[in-house]
Amino acid sequence: MARVLVVITPAEGHVNPSLGLITELVNLGEEVVYVTVEEYRSRMEQTGARVMTYPFLQDAFSHDPVLKPLEYRHPYQFIHMVTCGVIPQMIPEVLRVIEHQTFDYLIYDSLMGWGGKILAEKLGIPAVCSITSFAFVEPLGKNVGSLNEEHSYTQQLYEAIMNAAQEIAAEYQVSVPAVEDIMAHTGQLKIVYTSRYFQPRADELDDRYLFTGPSIIPRQDAPAFPFRLLRERHSETVYISMGTILNKNLEFYKLCFDALKDLPINVVLSSGKYTDLEALEGLIPDNFIVKPYVAQLEILQHTNVFVTHAGMNSVSEALYFDVPLVMIPMTSDQPFVAARVNELGAGVVLDQHHLSAALLREAVMEVLHNPDYQKQAHLIGESLRQAGGYTRAAAAIMQQFAKV
Repeated sequence: MARVLVVITPAEGHVNPSLGLITELVNLGEEVVYVTVEEYRSRMEQTGARVMTYPFLQDAFSHDPVLKPLEYRHPYQFIHMVTCGVIPQMIPEVLRVIEHQTFDYLIYDSLMGWGGKILAEKLGIPAVCSITSFAFVEPLGKNVGSLNEEHSYTQQLYEAIMNAAQEIAAEYQVSVPAVEDIMAHTGQLKIVYTSRYFQPRADELDDRYLFTGPSIIPRQDAPAFPFRLLRERHSETVYISMGTILNKNLEFYKLCFDALKDLPINVVLSSGKYTDLEALEGLIPDNFIVKPYVAQLEILQHTNVFVTHAGMNSVSEALYFDVPLVMIPMTSDQPFVAARVNELGAGVVLDQHHLSAALLREAVMEVLHNPDYQKQAHLIGESLRQAGGYTRAAAAIMQQFAKV
C-alpha cells in the first residue's frame, strides 16, 4: 500500500473529476491524504480518503481580484492568475498542513502549474498531473506575441509573473522557470479527463498522457430534484448552467426567461448557491424550474439541450450523456472548448457580447430540432464512455507507483 498526497485546486470543475479516481485508489488499498478546503471536506471524505484542510477564501474565484477569471485576451492572463494567485495561496498552506509527513507519490491539479512541481520536488516524490481540460500540446505562453495595442498591458503581466516566480523560487529554493514552463504538465503520468477523439492534436502527445474520459461518479450529497414535474409538463428539457464561478449575472437569467418563456419545453436553470435571486422573484416563467444547485449528472440524463459557459467539466459531462450544447464561452479555456465542440458538430457557439433573447431562442431551437447535433454529441459521447474512466486511470497509477 502506498501513501498518496492529493492536492487539487479548490474549484468544482477541478475537484469533481477527481472523485472517482480517489474512490478507486482507496478501494485498491492506497492510503490517500486529500488536502483541500473545508467546503469540500464531506465530499472528499465520501471517497474514503483522509482529509486535511487549509484556509481559502470561500468562493475565491468569484471574489479574489487575482483569481477571478477575466475575459481571455492573452495567455499571460492565465499564467498570472496561477503564479500570483493559486501558487502563493495554496503551496505554503499545503506544506504547512502536511509538515513532517511522508508520501510515496503526488497527484496534483494542472491548474496549480509550477506549484505541483514545487510540491513534488520539496517532498522528493514522483507526481501525477490531473488535467481537467484539454492538455497543452504547446507550452502556454511559448512564442506569444503581445497584442500591439495592448503591449503595455502584456508587458506588465509578464513582469508581474516573473517577479512573483523569482520570489517563489527564492522561498522554496528552486530554480526560476521560463514563463512558458509555468503551466507545463509535469509528472511521470498525466491523466486527461477526455478522449483522444475530443482532445485537439492528440497525436502530438506522448504516451505519458492517458486519456480516460470524464470521471463520472454519482454525488452522494446531491440534492433531490422533482423529475416527476419534467415528465408531467413537457417531453423536452433545456438545462441552463453557467458553472459555479460565472453564474451571478441576473441580466443573463432575465434574457433566458425572455428567450424561452411560453415554449412547450421544460427549462431547468441552476443559478448557483451563492447567487441572490431575490430580484428575480415574480419574473420566473411557468415553464422554468430555478434552483440554486442542481445535481448536474442526474439532470443531464433528462436533458435535450444544455446551455452552458462551456467549462470543460460541464461540456464533458453533457457529451458523456449525448447532450448537444448551446455554448456562451466567457473566459479561461471556455472559448477553446466551445470551438472544439462546434468543430465536431455537437453544438453552436454564441458571442456573449452580441447576445439577445432572439439569438438564444434561435440557437436553442436549432440544436433541439436538428438531429445532426445530437448525432455528433453521441459520437463524442461514445469516445468518452469507451475511454476507461477512473478505473483505467487508477489502474495506470497503481501500475506505475503502487507498492506491493
